[in-house]
Amino acid sequence: MYALNMAINVIVSAIMVLQAAFALPVTSAVFFIDSEAVVFESGDEMYTIIWSTSLPGTGWVNYTYEGTEYEVRDLQNSAVRTTDTVHSVRVPKAHLDHNAYTYSSQQIGTRRAYVAVKGRTVTSGPVEFKGYAGQEEINVLVLSDIHEDPYVAQKAVDNFTAEPDLLILNGDLVSYMTSVLKFKQILSYAHRFSGGQIPVIYTRGNHENRGTYGPEAVDIFKISTRGQYFTCSYGPISFLCLDTGEDKDDDDWTYSGLVDSTTYIAGETEWLKTLSPDEDAAYRIAVGHMPNVDNRYGFNWVPTLTALKTDLFVAGHKHRLNFAYRRQASPFPVMIDGGKTNDDGFIATMLTFGGGKVKALCYDNENNLAGEHVYEIGR
Repeated sequence: MYALNMAINVIVSAIMVLQAAFALPVTSAVFFIDSEAVVFESGDEMYTIIWSTSLPGTGWVNYTYEGTEYEVRDLQNSAVRTTDTVHSVRVPKAHLDHNAYTYSSQQIGTRRAYVAVKGRTVTSGPVEFKGYAGQEEINVLVLSDIHEDPYVAQKAVDNFTAEPDLLILNGDLVSYMTSVLKFKQILSYAHRFSGGQIPVIYTRGNHENRGTYGPEAVDIFKISTRGQYFTCSYGPISFLCLDTGEDKDDDDWTYSGLVDSTTYIAGETEWLKTLSPDEDAAYRIAVGHMPNVDNRYGFNWVPTLTALKTDLFVAGHKHRLNFAYRRQASPFPVMIDGGKTNDDGFIATMLTFGGGKVKALCYDNENNLAGEHVYEIGR
């Protein structure tokens, strides 16, 4: 039986090879990088480099570190991933900071048990990645609630004279996650504002939970918590990056009984309890889309965030700017970072860390100063 199955497999594979051979010139012509690479923070002292192509294929990243050349491939368990158009590679932060990288993909026309037909390979030019360089002031660009309108967000961002060292995308970049195309939109926004040259923190908004691709998108980041939550640091800043879930209860009619955010948030809550304050950090910042951390599906995160010595919680969701949201609800300040306002407006925020202070400077898309505030960080 084994010999018969193998013979059938070889015959079928040969037929597919011949068919693919004639089709390859056509499919290769339309195989290209359609979303350029973004370097995402993803915990465990790792970055996740993510990009996408027009057709399925493989993905890998090349760089040289301390005289050794590295090629890191997009793997799933022991196999090279070939059936997706989104490619994801984890790289140690120490390897990438102040270094150059390239990323490549090869089209896979067919893949059988014993044969694969490969098409065109596409490779980026070298990308110079910055990372933390010991600067006295650190500029962090914060954007939330873009909702498929990056152009109005760009108008607000253009007001800042300082270049960002790090980008925070604080949820609701798109209004739903019904297909891989919506995730590619997120990639395109992340690249627009980072160029693949600075690290990006991405927190999931309530709208990015909506749609069948929402759960799949979380897996792309390969975060060890197996959720869209993790800790990371940038120089003296310690970040707690949270997935705050939806803005409605699980039994709301809009979800058709097909979500269980309560169980997911319960798992995240238990993970939070395992953490300890980063005693070496000069600034301890929590980031998440929903601002009401005192009630996430019945779980109150305020005592835990307080125990972690949180200095500031940066949230979105409200589509407005507020430097002291519900000030009496927690011992640490909660800032609403702006985002899309009304029908066609947008407020972008630049946080500048230095000298024991966090300075918030905010502009709108009409070149107006929307607000400014200073948070004093005491130690």
